[in-house]
Amino acid sequence: MAGFMDLLRGRGRVYLLEAVLCFGSLVLLLGMGLVALPMAFAEGADPQFAWQLVAMLALGFIGLWGATQLVLKVAYPQRQVAKPQAIVITLLLGIAALLLFHQLMALSRAATMMLVVLPLLGSAHFLFLGRDYLVRKR
Repeated sequence: MAGFMDLLRGRGRVYLLEAVLCFGSLVLLLGMGLVALPMAFAEGADPQFAWQLVAMLALGFIGLWGATQLVLKVAYPQRQVAKPQAIVITLLLGIAALLLFHQLMALSRAATMMLVVLPLLGSAHFLFLGRDYLVRKR
């Protein structure tokens, strides 16, 4: 609980709010995808779609983990997080999941903005803010 309270202090509040606004809808979408997963493998369901759903969920959770690591590093530069290469790779996998989701689903403009564009903009902004850590030579 103390770690969460530290996250809400200072400059971290702004970044946490931005992360919730940009990635919150994806957290809900990933949760709904987990709930739908057994139905995707039910008898009579399209097996290709079932495996595409598995791929989107796996890549989505990997990308969300990378985004979390980057947000923590931006909000608290002294905090130990994953290596820069791991963060970049996981974010790229998450972006691949977003693009696959957009390609496979017929989304309205509002859904596209909330589920695809906003997370991509948030990712780009956090990549920009964390660029010193991500491109640092070791």
